[in-house]
Amino acid sequence: MKLLAQYKSYSKKEPLKARLLLSVFIILITLAVLRVLLPVAIKVGAYYWFDSNKIDADIGKIEISLFNGSFAINNVSGKSQTGKNFSLGQFKVSWNWKPLFSKTAFINDIEINALKADAAFYKAGKMNIAGIVIDPAANKETKKAVAEKSSTPWGVSVHNIKLSGIEFCMQQYGDMETPDLDYCSTLGQFNWNGNIDFKPLLQAKTPNAVPLYINGSLKLDDLALKNNKINLDLLDIKNIDIKDVNIQTPLDIKVAQVGINNFTALQRNSKAGANDAQLAAFDQLLIQPISLQGMNNLKLGTVKLDGTQVFFQVDKTGHTDFARWLPPKSKQAPETKEKQQDKSTAEPFNFSLGAFDFNTSKQVTLVDDSLKEPFKTYLHNIDLKVEKLDSQKPGEPAHATLSFKIEKYATFKVDTELKPFAKKLSLKGKGEIAGLDLRMLAPFTKKYVGHDIKSGQLDSKINLGVKNGIIDSKIGLTLQQFELKALSKKEAEELNSEFGFPLNSALSLLRDRDNAIRLDIPVNGDTSNPEFDPSDAIIKASSSAITSAVIQYYTPFGLVFAAGALFDLATALSFEPVIFAANEAVLTPPNMAQLDKLVTLMNERPGVHLTLCGISNKQDKDVLFPGLKQSDAANADNKTEEKPLAKDKLDLLKKLAGLRSSVVKNFLVNKNINASRLIECSPEFKLDGIAGVEISI
Repeated sequence: MKLLAQYKSYSKKEPLKARLLLSVFIILITLAVLRVLLPVAIKVGAYYWFDSNKIDADIGKIEISLFNGSFAINNVSGKSQTGKNFSLGQFKVSWNWKPLFSKTAFINDIEINALKADAAFYKAGKMNIAGIVIDPAANKETKKAVAEKSSTPWGVSVHNIKLSGIEFCMQQYGDMETPDLDYCSTLGQFNWNGNIDFKPLLQAKTPNAVPLYINGSLKLDDLALKNNKINLDLLDIKNIDIKDVNIQTPLDIKVAQVGINNFTALQRNSKAGANDAQLAAFDQLLIQPISLQGMNNLKLGTVKLDGTQVFFQVDKTGHTDFARWLPPKSKQAPETKEKQQDKSTAEPFNFSLGAFDFNTSKQVTLVDDSLKEPFKTYLHNIDLKVEKLDSQKPGEPAHATLSFKIEKYATFKVDTELKPFAKKLSLKGKGEIAGLDLRMLAPFTKKYVGHDIKSGQLDSKINLGVKNGIIDSKIGLTLQQFELKALSKKEAEELNSEFGFPLNSALSLLRDRDNAIRLDIPVNGDTSNPEFDPSDAIIKASSSAITSAVIQYYTPFGLVFAAGALFDLATALSFEPVIFAANEAVLTPPNMAQLDKLVTLMNERPGVHLTLCGISNKQDKDVLFPGLKQSDAANADNKTEEKPLAKDKLDLLKKLAGLRSSVVKNFLVNKNINASRLIECSPEFKLDGIAGVEISI
């Protein structure tokens, strides 16, 4: 009462000041009341809103500072009747009051800690997020009404955003009661420093783009995504560092650098070891800079990928570990022609890359357990470099080099220029394979060609050539100590049929004195042809190369005949026969010179065996039995058939034929050719045959 009396006395003396003092006092009392009642009002309103959405919620302490412009809500949790839950440790936001008068919400800081939420997405766009059901169809009219009432929208400016301890679980449903997708993501830290501005007043300057302007840097730590259906991690990332983001609407995006560290993807199983715990992993990916213009023109400066590790396995049923990660097949109807036409008229997407540098000393492991004999190998020390890729300059070649080691000793290298964005592929380059142990491929040859590789090493020089989609390449192969053994007669015949001749026989003809096989295989084909099959092209090229190599090599040694198809290559190659004088079995100097060529051949081709077939003919008969010559003439004048020779005379002529093959064999044996490589035929008398020895492989 005394205070009131003093105020009345003061108001008589200073009425204006007294009124001002009273106004300030009322405002302070009002603010104090608001300070006390506003959190209660917010909490009551929140409870009412949660109850209206059938969510059982619990809300902790609410902190408001009107003078400082800050708001915080702590320890909020909720559970809906649909089983979708959420919890929040703290949500805190601070703002500036002044920009509100110009219809701009300027937010200094946003902090969210320990947020966990569940969500489900259904057909036709319906969703349930943290227990709140959202139906786009039901909200369409509401949105329309709000849009009609609203005039100029408010602008928003956000400076710093910090999130920590975030977990979000999502399920997506199709036609089944169980979800098609069921994932949970976690995020340790999210730190944005910079400005995020939504400026609707600038919409007129860019009518085709959202007026969003962003400048700053972002860092994320401990990001993970788990597939709950198979209880495995889809990906796990230690941190992502994005520096100097500059977005002048989504039509003009620039980023100085993106770095991703310690990335793993597609976990194979929870008990796997370090080398096979996931399908893919890398230590670091660095991209700098990045530019995206008009949403369809992407430019990357330098991309560097280090420390990659891959484990790819095919199981006993023929399925890969990757298959389990594929989403279920969609039952949606195929696109109509009208939609496809719309896509065809869209702006083309352009892409350019300054340089790509891929380097790893870790292993790329390949396993195939679907074979009868499991296959496993690994690549390491991989170095891939690609320069100057630009889809807007399809005529300019890019340069690429690749090298890696296969298991312990083998190496692969290739250096090429290519035009990947041309209408039809073109490339030109050279490659090399050195020291490849072919035994590692035995599981495949056993399954697909019915042959085992007992031994063998491959060295190869490769000339790559593709011009406007037409392949014109050559593979130079050197096979050292190559031994291929058929698992069964049937499988051998099937492979022979595919090649067009007995493969093992052909290979034996190609072996040199060091048991090496050298082939130049041209590979041709049209990559734009839908029926083009690279494996079929290589089979045909190999068959042709083997045929050509055999004929070209053996011709200087006196090869006179080869069957056109070379189907029976082991018996289809014949050399110039050794011709003797009538009724003679003695080698002449020309005969010896001719056989010396075969000695050279036999020494250079240890796998070659020769068949020696001695023959006597009509001239031998006329010299050996001159009395029969007159009767032959008489028979000819009388046009009567020649009478068969008596057995004793036929035996003498066959004996002469046998002596001839024996003389040839003895000559070759005396030249240190193993007798087991020289097979004599049964001697024959052929009236119209040669007087000598026929020699064939």
